[in-house]
Amino acid sequence: MPSRSVTIIDVARRAGVSKTTASDALSGAGRVSEATRARIMATAAAIGYTPNTAARHLRRSTVGALGLYMPRQVLGMTFYMDFAFGAAERARESHLDLTLLAPDPLADRLPQLRVDGLVIVDPLTNDPVTAKLLAADLPVVTVGKYRGAGPAAAGVLNADHAAMVDRLLDHLASAGASTPGLIAQDADFQADWAALVLDAYYQWCRRRRSAPQVRTVAADATPEEVDRAVRALMKQEPSIDAVVCAPDGTALRALGTLRSIGRRVGDDVLLASCVGSPSLELCDPPITAIDLRPRQYGSGAVELLIEILAATAEPPTERLHTADLLVRASTSPPTAASRRPAVPHPGPTGTGRL
Repeated sequence: MPSRSVTIIDVARRAGVSKTTASDALSGAGRVSEATRARIMATAAAIGYTPNTAARHLRRSTVGALGLYMPRQVLGMTFYMDFAFGAAERARESHLDLTLLAPDPLADRLPQLRVDGLVIVDPLTNDPVTAKLLAADLPVVTVGKYRGAGPAAAGVLNADHAAMVDRLLDHLASAGASTPGLIAQDADFQADWAALVLDAYYQWCRRRRSAPQVRTVAADATPEEVDRAVRALMKQEPSIDAVVCAPDGTALRALGTLRSIGRRVGDDVLLASCVGSPSLELCDPPITAIDLRPRQYGSGAVELLIEILAATAEPPTERLHTADLLVRASTSPPTAASRRPAVPHPGPTGTGRL
């Protein structure tokens, strides 16, 4: 066993770099190439170096923790939990703690927040906590733009929701859909992404000269509320041949509702989700979805915040997170040769309609 603790100087000497380079590589800060960072980390592990995080943060007058704030309505949803895991993993790589901030009592204890910076997911214009966090004397990265009045965030990370909705709707049209309907998030959840999805849908309908067909639900809508919205959507325009579900989790309920009214998903009606999750791949038929890659999303948000704290990214900084479209059987109609006879379903006057 060594007679003294291994220090950062020992790591630097063994790796053949300066103390600053070794420190930046091990903390995840600075401009260090991936090859150099990997070599330094391997050296540190080989000689048993353990960073003294308390001393480091004391020297830098930092806490060594980041805060993650999400609206109360979304806690427990698959996307947001995966996002939080990705954020925590990236924070841990830089020897930082990640604190999930509880929404409701938070407004009363903002001055006591012991974090070096904040990530706010889906900042809402009608959320007083979001407004206070943005006004606090802390660097903030928002996931999605804040549409309210007040100070701007130091950084913004967003997916190109409009382009992804266009891509999804174009795919539905190429699969034969001419009248896609949308289950959107209602105005009480005024998140940037929800507004972008709705606006992109309206613009696509205008270009295609298709009448928009929209029903809204709350972000935390119950299965019964989603069921009623899907039934109302199909009743208001029985010619709808595709349903796009914007809120997380609503596509699964829509699948059951469409079946209960005699529609065959993937055959006489297509179904897709604006938010992907593992459950959509496992249902029958598997449901087409926009994959927002939530773990990478969370990691990217923390990465941007770390760069702002390290002054390697200058506020205000905006970055684009990459999403993808996962096409599955729910939007891949069978060929004419394999198509089964259609089952009549109620039209607007209760008569059968193919």
